[in-house]
Amino acid sequence: MPSVQKAHDLLRDRGVTFLTISIDGHGQRAVEPLMTAHHYSFPAIIDQTMAVARKFGVRLVPTTYIVNRQGVVVGAGYGPVDFVGPEFMQLLESVLSTS
Repeated sequence: MPSVQKAHDLLRDRGVTFLTISIDGHGQRAVEPLMTAHHYSFPAIIDQTMAVARKFGVRLVPTTYIVNRQGVVVGAGYGPVDFVGPEFMQLLESVLSTS
């Protein structure tokens, strides 16, 4: 999650939003202390019933989706991602330039 925060800090002024979704069964009790302890300022929503996860077909966590400004999923992947690494930033730049 530290790279999510770094990417959030780098890209929020460009209209990029990093939204995390927790499927932890403990809900807010689990998420809020983590967000506070690490000073994370990106949005985190709680999906205890996994309604959002089911809608997107999430099977593994973490799952990452890239959604363009028109609301179309243009990229997806499973596992850890370095959100400030060159590969991800290049993909994001290509999405931003075509949105």
